[in-house]
Amino acid sequence: MATNATSTMILDGDFDKIDFRGEVVDGHLVTKGILADQAAMDSIPVGIYVLEKDATVVKCNKAAIAGWGRTPSLGTSEKYCGSHLLRYPSGEVMPHEVAPPSVVINNGATVRNADVICEHPNGNRLLALVNVFPIRDNEDEVIGAVNIFRHNTSKTVPGLLSESANNSDSEIGEGEEQ
Repeated sequence: MATNATSTMILDGDFDKIDFRGEVVDGHLVTKGILADQAAMDSIPVGIYVLEKDATVVKCNKAAIAGWGRTPSLGTSEKYCGSHLLRYPSGEVMPHEVAPPSVVINNGATVRNADVICEHPNGNRLLALVNVFPIRDNEDEVIGAVNIFRHNTSKTVPGLLSESANNSDSEIGEGEEQ
């Protein structure tokens, strides 16, 4: 049985029974549960952002902004991700429209534990471990997606700056070694 997500479940990576819900009102996604509470989202030290069915980024928390190195323009033309540039772990550019959130938006699948490099506008890069889930309405139709990502410190990828070289006052995930 599915459960509404809690901050503890998100921090612990306990995604097996997570269920994200919402509804479409006047053509736009209205999230329910923890995703409806910006203060609750901001209190979670891992990146979280929400996409409408057309892939427009409509909501994010402070940790997502820190992970991207920029504040996206919410609800406008930002699609699939708020990162300036995405890369595969190999270093090749990953077009936003084929990034993990697109799989969820287009197919209703869940993407678990995918590695994606988020490149900041200043060139700094963060290896992120992403988990993307559909947001469903009461009829179980996919009406959006939520991406939960954290700094993946368990892998080394050539060309990434060490965490200490990144912005030290931003937090993206618990348990990182400095």
